[in-house]
Amino acid sequence: MEQIRFVTAGDNSAIEQMKKIWRECFDADDAYLQLYFSTRYRADQTLAFYDDDQLLGMLTLLPCTYRGQWQGRERLYRAYYLFAVGTLPAAQGRQIATKLLTAADEWMQQQGVEMALLAPAEQSLYHFYQKRGYEHWFTRWQKTFPPKQTTDAAQEFVLTPLSDEEYWQHHCRLIRQDSILWPQNAMAFAAGESRLYHGGIYALTRQGKQCGICYLYRYQPNEVIVKELLPEPGEDIWTLTEALRGMFSQAQVQVRLTAQAQKEAEWAGMARFYLPPSQQPQRTGQAYLPFILD
Repeated sequence: MEQIRFVTAGDNSAIEQMKKIWRECFDADDAYLQLYFSTRYRADQTLAFYDDDQLLGMLTLLPCTYRGQWQGRERLYRAYYLFAVGTLPAAQGRQIATKLLTAADEWMQQQGVEMALLAPAEQSLYHFYQKRGYEHWFTRWQKTFPPKQTTDAAQEFVLTPLSDEEYWQHHCRLIRQDSILWPQNAMAFAAGESRLYHGGIYALTRQGKQCGICYLYRYQPNEVIVKELLPEPGEDIWTLTEALRGMFSQAQVQVRLTAQAQKEAEWAGMARFYLPPSQQPQRTGQAYLPFILD
């Protein structure tokens, strides 16, 4: 018998079945699963699709806040970020993901949630979610630079490791108005994931002065992904970008930045509203979705 419900706390059998979905759908390894289930997983935030006792699909609802612009002033919206929507390959074709999304929509509306947010794992999924009420909302600018072969621009800069709390405090201070605000406990997973993949969370300093913050991934020795780079007021983002390239001069460096008016942006996430149009935030085309879980 089919059933959709939140996972029962302490149900180790459900966790093992979810790990199987993670492995088969997202190619997750044991180290990643250990990190996720020890720092980010909560049973009461995980919807599961059951057929009798077999867990065939899952959807995670992570609480957050959207800080948007409404009628010329700042407004905070209660939101959930949809994450790890997955179905066992053997059960695909039964519209399990659609059923989970419908159940999540119904639950969020019952709870008075104002927005649902997500970041499609690939471009082809934008159409899938669009048919289910989501619209393009978040943007970013992204570019992959080839190896720089020189460290000149980096010599005066230093990457100084930050604690989870330190990074989160700086992040909240530096992000733009149109942004998701994550609770502090979300930082443990984001930071742990970056360290798992040979990166970290840092202050970018010059002569002892903090010029910005960033967090990095190094899936491969010759590849650096800067998932976030936020400059301090008055600092030039491109100078910081060149400094990072110089620090990793033998690697290609992919940099993700908040969308800027003078740069061509790409879509980075979607939103669905449970509010009348008159209460929805203003669309600026530069809304920022930090700590994208991809």
